[in-house]
Amino acid sequence: MARKNASNLDNQISLLDMMVSESPEYSEEKPKENQEISENAKNDAEQTGEPSHPKTSKPAKARASISTQTLKVVKALYTDTVETNWEDLFDGFDRLYAITFSSGIEFVNKVINKFSYAEVVFGCEKIIANDIAAIMSVQIDSVQRLAKSKSAGNLASRLNNESLQLYVSRDTKSHEKIFILESADHKHVRVITGSANMSASAFYGIQRENIVCFDDEAAFAHYKILFDTFKETCSDNVSYKAVVNTMDKEDYLKENIEEVPVFQSIEKQKYIFLEQAQPEDEIEYEIVADVKKMQELVKPIMPKMPVKANRVVVAPEPMRVFAKRYSETRRVAAETVKEFPKLHIDYDAGTMAFNGENIDLNPNLSDVTKNIKSIQKFFSGMDYFYGDVEQAKKDYFKYMTWYLATPFMAYLRYFASRNNYDTKLFPLFGVMYGDSNGGKTTFIKFLVKLMCNETVKMNTTEDFTATKIDGLKRVCEGLPINIDDLAKTQFQSHSERIIKNDGWGVSEWLINYPAVSITSNKITSLTKDLSKRAIICRIGAKIDNERGAKNSKRVNESMSELTTAFYGEYVRRMLVCIDEMTIEMRENANGKEYFPDIFYASSSVIADIFRACKIDLPVYAHILSYDDYMGDKSIGRAAIEKIELAWQADPNKFRVDKKKNRLIYSYPQDGPWYELKYIADELPNSLEAEISGGNQLIMNYEQAQELFGIKFRRWLGIFNL
Repeated sequence: MARKNASNLDNQISLLDMMVSESPEYSEEKPKENQEISENAKNDAEQTGEPSHPKTSKPAKARASISTQTLKVVKALYTDTVETNWEDLFDGFDRLYAITFSSGIEFVNKVINKFSYAEVVFGCEKIIANDIAAIMSVQIDSVQRLAKSKSAGNLASRLNNESLQLYVSRDTKSHEKIFILESADHKHVRVITGSANMSASAFYGIQRENIVCFDDEAAFAHYKILFDTFKETCSDNVSYKAVVNTMDKEDYLKENIEEVPVFQSIEKQKYIFLEQAQPEDEIEYEIVADVKKMQELVKPIMPKMPVKANRVVVAPEPMRVFAKRYSETRRVAAETVKEFPKLHIDYDAGTMAFNGENIDLNPNLSDVTKNIKSIQKFFSGMDYFYGDVEQAKKDYFKYMTWYLATPFMAYLRYFASRNNYDTKLFPLFGVMYGDSNGGKTTFIKFLVKLMCNETVKMNTTEDFTATKIDGLKRVCEGLPINIDDLAKTQFQSHSERIIKNDGWGVSEWLINYPAVSITSNKITSLTKDLSKRAIICRIGAKIDNERGAKNSKRVNESMSELTTAFYGEYVRRMLVCIDEMTIEMRENANGKEYFPDIFYASSSVIADIFRACKIDLPVYAHILSYDDYMGDKSIGRAAIEKIELAWQADPNKFRVDKKKNRLIYSYPQDGPWYELKYIADELPNSLEAEISGGNQLIMNYEQAQELFGIKFRRWLGIFNL
């Protein structure tokens, strides 16, 4: 990497880099369109918002086709290849000027920390439509990625003390990778270029790259002009304000559109120029999903911009009009956002946000303690209920343990599918059923408030179709889709198609789609195919109107007192468990024994939080496991209880055929015939339960003795239990 003389540069023969430009903005000589506009034109622009260009003697020609564009080629002379590392490559210099169209923020931070001053232009990672809507969308996405990185704090600090300048490209076809280095006294200079982006994978030697290094003044001068021209004409400055506010609130730029870098440039420069897009059949556009959503929101309300000399002129006034329209659009959208809640977990950053606002994952324990008191107050309200209240509390806690863990299910299902584990270990459906007035709907509202401190719209029975559930999964995140008071016919018509769709989201590598929680007074049982895919919670207690009215104050108080403190603490602790779980699944993918028990993790974290707050774990709250949800006794609990009650009420209804190893239960002739089918559906497969003759339930005798703990034998009028 010997330094070369300026005179040697013209003799360099081999192709080093291709500086492709379809715009005269890349040229050292400014195009006529960028020359100073006359005073009259400026005045016209201020009045109309549509600045004019100088008059030309001939109409502007249509832009040349892509195939006729010329290439800028740097000629170079190969001298040597050396073995080095990225640190040595960037050592010994004070200032950095870089253009990279793809980057790893953490690596960028490492590099700029080597320099007392740095300017970095982040180019466009995707080929997108060359319009202001797309550019704004991409820039918002770029700032969001930067702000949520682990290095965001340091980058913001450098921006604040002006030792760092960051820019985002508005050139939608930029693929430059240029790193220009110089010492404070300018005695040492270096240019690094080639295929490597500013990322760890590129400079750690993880992937093959073509990296070329110049250590001569001529190369420095040439590339510095390219850098400065690109920075001034094709990029927009990222302000400290934009970064630090986006760190605090992910959707800051979406809510303050005038702070988007390109919007700021338009206000400062009075206008910018964009090249007209090529016909759609000439360019294949590629847009990431989040950017596309933003663009779809922006584009319809963007005023039509004037075209001068084959360039789109973007001026402040129409952008101000757009900002007003956008603000109103956001306001209207905010009123309906609760229909499509987004509880987003960023597993790389270790953060969580609800509808764009970060949730504190390091809350004060005093605030967590207050939330626990609210949880206890809510559960104590069940003392007003009739029936088996203590069992109902246990069932509600069991459902809560699953419900709080549901935002992690999609992520874990993704890892399970890639490492030979059954995705059914992480169930996406929960069904809470029982008689009316069991408090099911109120309990779901309580759980939603506990997780996001908001009231979210409940979905109705009409939303329970395969098409609608699929749509809701695609627009919602994290927080379960809550189907309230599901009708029996609706469940029977659609449950098979919805619940048995085990592969949803897995092949698309989706990791944040929501679970589905169902409450119903009409469902009486689930088939075996469904029960092994869904959490089942049957509530056997209920409350009358008089007691319900007395309890309403307690319930309302407990909900109003809630914040996100408890759930923030829960998620922070769960993220550690989830990380361990995914590591174990990867390391044990080839047959080693490991069972990823999400229920044990969730209930253990809840217990740990109680202990951390020096609060005894209530009787109804205990450490749970997969078997407590998906084991035979758990799934068939309601049916098992009915068989046990039937034996206690009338043992004569039971007959044993030892030779055939069969237990026969004769269902009462006057009983509802469908009840026997529900019992058969819910009993474990090991019982081999089947209905015969319309009113007889036949089971495996040996398995029945083990499951029920009953011998089913009688003598001398005394029943042997």
